[in-house]
Amino acid sequence: MTSLVDAHPFPDSRAVESDDPNTLDHFNRPGKIIPYKHTDPFKKITKPSWVTNRQSSSVPFHFSALKKDADKEKACLTECRKERDEVEAYCASEFAVNGIVYNMERVGNGIHLITLLVNSDGLYKMNRLYITPDGFFFRVHVLVLDTLNCSKPCPDFKLGSRYIVMGRIYHKRRQIPANLLQFLRGRLRPGDGLLRSSSSYVKRFNRKRDRTVQAAHSKCR
Repeated sequence: MTSLVDAHPFPDSRAVESDDPNTLDHFNRPGKIIPYKHTDPFKKITKPSWVTNRQSSSVPFHFSALKKDADKEKACLTECRKERDEVEAYCASEFAVNGIVYNMERVGNGIHLITLLVNSDGLYKMNRLYITPDGFFFRVHVLVLDTLNCSKPCPDFKLGSRYIVMGRIYHKRRQIPANLLQFLRGRLRPGDGLLRSSSSYVKRFNRKRDRTVQAAHSKCR
């Protein structure tokens, strides 16, 4: 005769009721599991998030922030890649050259010092642009300020690539914030080029643009 002490407390394992609301066993085997049974019948049962499928109130805000960032980035890239008129840019600029990117130095976030190798045919417009002879070329130093704050640099220079560049000439301290000048001492000289992404012209060199810029001088008023 089997004693009550030796008897299994759950003779039918399929009828076991779980007190753990997060158990997933009932998805994997048949049975009569009641995953939400509570010992207090008057206490409200709170279902886990995987059942209610409710999202946190912060989620819509998160998606809204992502959308704003995406819109800002789209506008930034649109402005950066916009086809600017070569003649208009030439007339409004203090210097215009085409040259090969020889060196790039990152000074700060969105701030670079670029060295271009320019031949005599690439000196479209100089004014008081500072140039240094280097064999068959001239070295032109340009400070690039990314004023659009894009995720990618704007303008974007690649080492060894050739660009048509038009912008201002650095000659006054007030053209650059004082906190930036301390990082540029000894590296930026009066007569070096100055590019701001919102007002300068930087495009890859091609023959069509080259001919347009060369003919722009006679069209400036």
